[in-house]
Amino acid sequence: MRFLLRRGYSTLRLFKQSMEPLVVIFGSTGTGKSDLAVELATKFNGEVINADAMQMYEGLPIITNKITTEEQRGIPHHLLGNVPISETPWTILQFRDAAAKLISDIRERRKLPILVGGSTYYIDGLLFDDRIIKDQSADTILDRDELNTRFPILTESGEVMLKKLREVDPVMAERWHPNDARKIRNSLEIYYTTGRRASEIYAEQRSRKESKWAQASESSHSPWNVLMFWLYARPELLNERLDNRVDKMVASGLLDETAAVYDWYQSQIAAGETVERDRGIVQSIGFWQFEPYLRAVKETPESTELAKLREAGISDTKAGTRRYAKYQVRWVTTKTLVSIQEERLLDTLFLLDSTDINTWHGEVAGKGVDLTRKFLAGEQLPQPVDLSETAKEVLTAKVERSNRKDTPCNKRCDLCDSTFLTEELWQKHIKGQKHSKAVRWAKRRALARTDPRRRALVAVEGQVADPEPV
Repeated sequence: MRFLLRRGYSTLRLFKQSMEPLVVIFGSTGTGKSDLAVELATKFNGEVINADAMQMYEGLPIITNKITTEEQRGIPHHLLGNVPISETPWTILQFRDAAAKLISDIRERRKLPILVGGSTYYIDGLLFDDRIIKDQSADTILDRDELNTRFPILTESGEVMLKKLREVDPVMAERWHPNDARKIRNSLEIYYTTGRRASEIYAEQRSRKESKWAQASESSHSPWNVLMFWLYARPELLNERLDNRVDKMVASGLLDETAAVYDWYQSQIAAGETVERDRGIVQSIGFWQFEPYLRAVKETPESTELAKLREAGISDTKAGTRRYAKYQVRWVTTKTLVSIQEERLLDTLFLLDSTDINTWHGEVAGKGVDLTRKFLAGEQLPQPVDLSETAKEVLTAKVERSNRKDTPCNKRCDLCDSTFLTEELWQKHIKGQKHSKAVRWAKRRALARTDPRRRALVAVEGQVADPEPV
């Protein structure tokens, strides 16, 4: 398998050749993805492959919300707790390489591979070959330390990297927000590792895909033999569930784990090691939220503010978890669904309603088991929108949203110190309350320069007017 990948064979081709089944489970945190994976593995002689970046780290079962040994029910779980906390998360290429080999190994044992996780970009990279930008040989891909050594600009600020990107790939530079250093860096990495502009590679991919489907019959179906489950819960109820889960995590020892990560982080800093704040285990929700509390415990253990800082950490962790769940749905809508439609796989994507925890066994486990049985038996599957009212409502709306093409632009609002990359976001901004308020105050400040009475009024209301005398 590894040899084939290095020779330029995509995972897609390998799946097509084998025509053996693969079950994929994704969705927001807190919807029961791991539980469904175990249920299906128990019923259909399967093994589970983890596709959650944080759960790949060793130890720290609470902060990464790993499935416990008891909950695994004897089912083999792969890529779970296999990475030291000192390492950065695997790249998509690393994950794809390892997961593809595991899928092959599991199939050789005549078992069903079940891929599950919330890091949907890993799943996308495995299933949809065009989602990965690379040279013809995987051997040319450098790790992050090698890239930083060979191309020092990749360690610079987002502003400096964006200036360089404008020189080598102006098309991609127009796509990224000036503050989005990670995406800017990724575009530069593509340029440096492949010797080609990312914008050109993306254009070629779009052209190949359009050509492929233009030649295909409208009635043709993808040769993939994959069944996908999207576990979805309505935000208002999921948010309450996630808040309760954080409370349980705190009661189970979340603060002890965050303290252990904090000690490791401080030891790395003391040793002169560089720890990127937006990569690795420190990305896990709960660490940065509790950092003020953890620092105070170390530096001022007798402080009367500890209880307040602890409660703030809990509140911030809940808010961060809710934001992450929203982000996961947005990723599925704007990226995963687009690829699923392009590969004509919508008829094998089933949304399971995980909103009500009391009906989880029927709505999620029960329907998941029934669909998997039919899938493996080669029976006719129902239409995904007919599975439930929630499936019909959400799938219809999200597919329509994924088909909507935003109008690219690059507009900056100096009043609000913000940049917008689509016309839709720009229009939303200039019609919003924040911008309207900024415009009003700009007018007041302008008038204050010529009218002393207005100048005094602006100062009283807490705004800084022009300091120069009138």
